[in-house]
Amino acid sequence: MTRRLLMIAALFALLAQPAAAQFVQPVSWAEQQPSAADFRDTYPVAALANGVEGYVTLLCTITDERKLECAVETETPPEQGFGQAALRLSRLYVVRTVEEEPRAVIGSQVRVPIRYVLMD
Repeated sequence: MTRRLLMIAALFALLAQPAAAQFVQPVSWAEQQPSAADFRDTYPVAALANGVEGYVTLLCTITDERKLECAVETETPPEQGFGQAALRLSRLYVVRTVEEEPRAVIGSQVRVPIRYVLMD
């Protein structure tokens, strides 16, 4: 069966709930964030070929440059490449200034859930 990739990304920080939408969910603390094309480009090739979907939670620290320094907190299923894909995406975030988003304090941590889903 031929499957085409549409990505569902639930990108949230702090206590946000996952979305059930077929697009990149904006996060309030991000001035810039990955696009749907970025998700498609980072979908692990072997997982895509095998029809495997994945979910990753990143634990990230906001750096002085308003970027995220992240580590994989959870990855399901393991060893399918979703953790590394999510880490590549995390480099595309730019955090809003504290004036724009008071929760975006340098040195604070955010959780970023990322979901990769294949749709028929």
